[in-house]
Amino acid sequence: MKKTLLVAFILILAITTVFASGKKESEEAKELVIYNGGSDSEGQKMIDAFQAKYPNIKVTQVQDKSTNITTRVLQGEEADVVTLIAKENLDAMKGSLVSYKSANDGKYSADLKDAEYKYYATSMPLQVFMYNTDLLKGNDIPKSWFDLALPKYKGKIVLGSPSTGSGYAQLYMMYKLSGDNLDLVKKIIANSTVYLPDSTSGPAGVERGEYAITITGEKNVGQAIAKGSPVMYLYPDEGTGQRIEGCAIVANGKNQEAAKLFMDFITSKEGAEVILSMSRRSTHPDVGGPAGLPGLTDLKFFPYNDAEASKIKKQLQAEFNALM
Repeated sequence: MKKTLLVAFILILAITTVFASGKKESEEAKELVIYNGGSDSEGQKMIDAFQAKYPNIKVTQVQDKSTNITTRVLQGEEADVVTLIAKENLDAMKGSLVSYKSANDGKYSADLKDAEYKYYATSMPLQVFMYNTDLLKGNDIPKSWFDLALPKYKGKIVLGSPSTGSGYAQLYMMYKLSGDNLDLVKKIIANSTVYLPDSTSGPAGVERGEYAITITGEKNVGQAIAKGSPVMYLYPDEGTGQRIEGCAIVANGKNQEAAKLFMDFITSKEGAEVILSMSRRSTHPDVGGPAGLPGLTDLKFFPYNDAEASKIKKQLQAEFNALM
């Protein structure tokens, strides 16, 4: 009899512990603050999909530029998660991030996650040529980064200023392709290239036929093709730098349990499909490329050293400004 009572007591205790643990977790995962480096609409897509899975978690979005988010986190602002942030910025704030091994860790190769699990790559902002098909045909279409310096493209190129994230990535890639100098950039500037202070006006100008060529993220090309604009992409003969942007949990966030749930979600196939729906290239191996663009295995890359790019950023930007 005593033995039966003891077993029953142990079972009741175990069940009570399980319910208490579950209750604690649900109580902790009530809110989530996301600092989003993408657009408002992209952030909302992620939030909507996450809340469909976790409807009891209230999510607040703070949208800002990737570099501004980095500064805000380093200054101690209380974010729970940062997402759609370039790797160089994630590296810059690593001391303010939490090590967390995602439930989907096995799906990500070493080059798509931090060695200490401080962040996971969720998308790849690959830079490609975008050209207007009404203005350029056949042999007039540039094939190489170095083609942009040819006299026949004088006054036909529009680029984003290196003060923008993608504009700086392009500057750094040209610097590396030239052998760690700005010789190619000098020639492209001399070709009456127009530089604009944002990363979206150039692609829009090519769509309208105001310019023939730009360099931009795949997302912009895919969206323009989907709209029926007279544009096409070209991946240069040398390839493009393998850049990544990702998601991380912030150390001083108040909602760590909810942040872990979000990280597990955004690194899952379901989360990757949300990334893909934005016309961004997902890093998840079970999700294909954006509509109208080639698959990842069909692309050619050259190394993109995020740490070096971050270290010499101010220097390269200053050298570029001196050339203008």
